[in-house]
Amino acid sequence: MLRTFLLTIVIVIAFMAAWELHIRGRGFTPTYNDDKILWAAKRREVYQSPDNATVFIGPSRIKFDLDIPLWKKLTGENAIQLAMVGTSPRPTLRDLANDENFKGKLIVDVMETSVFSPATFITEKSAVDALAYYKSETPAQRSSAILGHQLESKLAFLEEGKFGISNLLNDLQLPSRPGIFIFPSMPHEFAVSTYDRQTSMTPMFLANPALIKRQTECWIRLGALNRSHGIKGDALEMVFKEVKDAVDKIRARGGKVVFVRMPSSGTYLESETASYPREQYWEPLLKYTNTPGIHYADYPAIANFVCPEWSHLQPADVITFTNELVRILRDEQGWKFRENPTAYK
Repeated sequence: MLRTFLLTIVIVIAFMAAWELHIRGRGFTPTYNDDKILWAAKRREVYQSPDNATVFIGPSRIKFDLDIPLWKKLTGENAIQLAMVGTSPRPTLRDLANDENFKGKLIVDVMETSVFSPATFITEKSAVDALAYYKSETPAQRSSAILGHQLESKLAFLEEGKFGISNLLNDLQLPSRPGIFIFPSMPHEFAVSTYDRQTSMTPMFLANPALIKRQTECWIRLGALNRSHGIKGDALEMVFKEVKDAVDKIRARGGKVVFVRMPSSGTYLESETASYPREQYWEPLLKYTNTPGIHYADYPAIANFVCPEWSHLQPADVITFTNELVRILRDEQGWKFRENPTAYK
């Protein structure tokens, strides 16, 4: 019995070592699972003093396009990244608004399809699940998460979002069945995430036109060519009111809120412009909620980025965007930071 047990252990270790070597041989390195467990760990950090941190929420663009180390260097503050890939910011905004202990600074990525689409109830699911986990997380789960994150930082194969069984099976891209939507398989090389939940495109992805094309095809399957209009009339006003109520609660406690429209380009931008005209969505949102906004197209330094796959900035451009965002917040929005740089490098 003991020999069988030991043999089993040896086989398991040998298999894991071989799998790890195979993955690393393909160019992958250890990174973190960008899941509800890591999100919950960051959600607990929002109670820092407003002088020490800014919170970011939204879908994936602010998650890719903010360089957290540079933000910390320029501002002397932490960046608490609560954005979620493919997810509406509205549930997180409501949660922070209803949390009497949150009195900080908040930047909201307003990607129109995540805020004004008729189907935002679909894109809210990840946020709803993450919030439920955060509120019910047990001490045992928290301890397990700490151990898990330590292992994830050492072993590449533990990134479930790429190498979990369900995701590997999804790579097979089986034919769709009636009434069943199969989520497109994105290239594993597309991006990596840090413990701070910053996501970045990888050099492997950026150097491979075939992978970039595959990613744009994923965006097409997810609606990048859809030019149907977003919500209008009473439905739109309900969203404006919901957002205003949330922002008002945060500001009543001394917090600050700024909306940001992140860069996009190519086919994605063409569809977004057609479906969500700025004068019908962005401008009325700012006016109705009496909230300042930063639209990338208004600033020459960041107005003409070309996103490799239409929707996110490559790392070199992320540096430029982060520099400009800090400058705008400081010089035009009157935000005070612990550091007060005279140059943005």
